[in-house]
Amino acid sequence: IFSALFWVPVVRGITRSIAQMTRATQQIAEGHFDIRVEAHRGDELGTLSQAINSMAQQLDGFVTGQKRFLSDIAHELCSPLARLRVALGILEERVSGSQKSDVSRASEQADEIATLVNELLSFSKASLGASHAKLQQVPLRALVDLAVRREVSDGAQVEVKIVRDLRVDVEPELLTRALANLLRNAIRYAGNAGPILITAEPRDGQVALTVSDCGPGIPEAELQRIFDPFYRLDASRDRETGGVGLGLAIVKTCVEACQGTVIAANRQPTGLQVTITLRVA
Repeated sequence: IFSALFWVPVVRGITRSIAQMTRATQQIAEGHFDIRVEAHRGDELGTLSQAINSMAQQLDGFVTGQKRFLSDIAHELCSPLARLRVALGILEERVSGSQKSDVSRASEQADEIATLVNELLSFSKASLGASHAKLQQVPLRALVDLAVRREVSDGAQVEVKIVRDLRVDVEPELLTRALANLLRNAIRYAGNAGPILITAEPRDGQVALTVSDCGPGIPEAELQRIFDPFYRLDASRDRETGGVGLGLAIVKTCVEACQGTVIAANRQPTGLQVTITLRVA
């Protein structure tokens, strides 16, 4: 009895510390570098806790510095690219014959570079703004309607089925940007296959916001990777068909800044459904 009374608290303290470090390392692996563990122990577990905290802090600095560097590079490239495109436009008006086609091809390449730089700038802004996002209680339907007005043209069919009084805790601009990117992606690859449906359903203090299309969907093996930066499906989603692989990465960054999650799944018999989970206000 004395041995049990002595060892149970010791073992419980050890297992609690190990469980806390396990949860912390899992969150660090998911990119949450602001996590910290208690490091008040004086034994090897305390040393390991301090090492985990130091690793998370250094990774946070490295990733933030990388994002800031990417943002600075993209911003600095905007001005010379704009001057280059203007110069190529003027040159295209002054040349003729075979030279005109050469200048036209060069102008197309400059436009492609400008698109890539703009996507990089949007991605870096979303990443850097995530740590400073201030959540607000806003009506979800108003943000969805704003994204629809921004992205939907006359040819695309979009149906919104969200009640007016449903409110969520989000950063409005970041969520609107995420929804706009999802709509742009759905219209580009599935706009002609049928209506795009946007719904929202309260679930245990959260809201499941879904954007569904009737397109070809995505191979099951690729679903876990579509939110990675610069990832594209080689068969159908290369640069010639639009996008540089940053649209869905921006969606994930914006949603996580709103303390939400995003997943994608194929619909049956066909189509793709992206579900964003947010907190109810």
